Amino acid sequence: MVRELRADSFYARLRAAAAAAAAAASSPLLILPSAADADSLCALKALAHVLSADSIRFSIYPVASAAAAATLLASFSASQPLCLLLINWGAHRDLRGILPPASTAFVVDSHRPVHLHNLAAANDRVVVLFSTDDEHTADLSYDFDVSALANASDLTADGDADEHLRVSEEDEDSDASDSDSDAEGGRRKRRRLSDDGEEADGDPERLFGKLRREYYRLGTFHGKPSGCLMYELAHALRRNTNELLWLACVSLTDQFVHERITNERYQAAVMELEQHINGSGNLDPSGLGSVVTLKDGTKIRAPEASRIAYEDEPRLMLLREWSLFDSMLCSSYVATKLKTWSDNGLKKLKLLLARMGFPLADCQKRFQYMSMEVKRKMRDEFDRFLPEYGLTEFYYRSFLRVHGYRSKVSAADVVYGVTALLESLNAESKDSKESCAAEQFWVAYSALSLSNVDQLRKGMQSAIEIQMAILRQGSSAITKSGFIRSAKKFRWVKLDDPVDTAKLCHPQALTKFCFFLMDALKERGARMKPLICACLAREPEKVLVIGVCGKPRLGAVQGNAFGNAFRSAAEEIGADYFHDMFESSWIVLDVVAVSSFMIRLTEKL
Repeated sequence: MVRELRADSFYARLRAAAAAAAAAASSPLLILPSAADADSLCALKALAHVLSADSIRFSIYPVASAAAAATLLASFSASQPLCLLLINWGAHRDLRGILPPASTAFVVDSHRPVHLHNLAAANDRVVVLFSTDDEHTADLSYDFDVSALANASDLTADGDADEHLRVSEEDEDSDASDSDSDAEGGRRKRRRLSDDGEEADGDPERLFGKLRREYYRLGTFHGKPSGCLMYELAHALRRNTNELLWLACVSLTDQFVHERITNERYQAAVMELEQHINGSGNLDPSGLGSVVTLKDGTKIRAPEASRIAYEDEPRLMLLREWSLFDSMLCSSYVATKLKTWSDNGLKKLKLLLARMGFPLADCQKRFQYMSMEVKRKMRDEFDRFLPEYGLTEFYYRSFLRVHGYRSKVSAADVVYGVTALLESLNAESKDSKESCAAEQFWVAYSALSLSNVDQLRKGMQSAIEIQMAILRQGSSAITKSGFIRSAKKFRWVKLDDPVDTAKLCHPQALTKFCFFLMDALKERGARMKPLICACLAREPEKVLVIGVCGKPRLGAVQGNAFGNAFRSAAEEIGADYFHDMFESSWIVLDVVAVSSFMIRLTEKL
């Protein structure tokens, strides 16, 4: 089987394959992590700990796209046996076209759907970690047996694998009507392939084609974070540490912060991690550490050097890194509710602070220098007044890393800082985009360590600058007539401000902008529609296009289906495009092709 249901059995196969490659050609395990998200960094750091404990040699090559990975793998001898590990990419691609002939790939990836050829039992060159629990608790649920469907893919194994991801316009229209009629969501009952055989008149190929289209038409979504899977592996092997547990907390928060997971799945995963925290000696009964007796007999309570805690965290981005006022002014959740970019919104924010008894001058100080009395009152006053302003979900369950008495950092702060570092490419650098991405990957990787807090803080400051750019461009889009254009099935906007596009021309930053704009439009009473945003890219005369379908919700029947539409629209207009990044809803086009691309999308969707 190439589908491994448990992390420990997946690792056993990986270890055996790595040993075989080392014995045959003295080749180390080649790890190719995605350079696009914090979850990939956390998974890599956790897995490197486990591999080092087993004395397994490995080399790490961060990659920013499938094209970069293919170029890297082509540099190895075709006859050289290779053992590859792909982290947070590869699952939703047919890897047969990328892998060297004598290689075996192991895939740990949260992207869904998993390509059926990667799951087929006959394809022994790809091993995917895809647990039954992850499949059943995903935001989108399949109503058929995925493993059986994957094994049936041999019926058309000679076909073009990319065609599996494309559906006709007629199919897309029928999906849209089905999605509209099923607004309540709801899980569908799983059915067996044999049951569908009757519907397909006993024709296996026809049955497979029908279910295959249904499988891919659901669009893209995300499964369990890779960092959490790697912590489960370390826990199963009894090699878990507090550091690895913290990485799992950061991985989960990465999905939550970037809107890749439903609130229900997030809460369930938080409860699971809280159990690990409770069982790992993080929570002293007093919450202050252990009692130490000095030489003169005096007993004092010594704080733990570093421990993990969990508590309710306000939805105020990087609160500890700037002022309460600025954090409330710019954080997406508060800004879209109060419309803080307007004069009325600013007055409303100041009035709110005054009603809570917080002096404005104190709120405009850096948070660490604020009055302790105000800090102690914050939770009670927020709970008392914020519901009046529609801020009913102001607090969420989160994780903190506490360093003695001195400081603490939240998992969300780490995610913001690390993600900003990953996307902090130097626009003036003469190096290739792939080289810059790899360089920033290692900068972000080092920032995850407790010994490199200064580097993390640089990332946090970068994240603050990005958020301020989001607020500026979001307010411009909302207030300027004609800035946001509306089609039948989606809205779209183009950013061309040279100052702010330098900060927003990266996929994660632009995705956050899209969610900000969708929330702001919702608060204005606009009907919810998917949003497409085009932004001048880092490369000259290029535009990055991102498609967002909204926040995941429990029982949804459709994920993000922009990937198929983007590729086919670009091909139909004859545009030069790049669609090899690790999210199918990201595409890079020539500037001159944007208008015709949007027109074609309007016709297709």
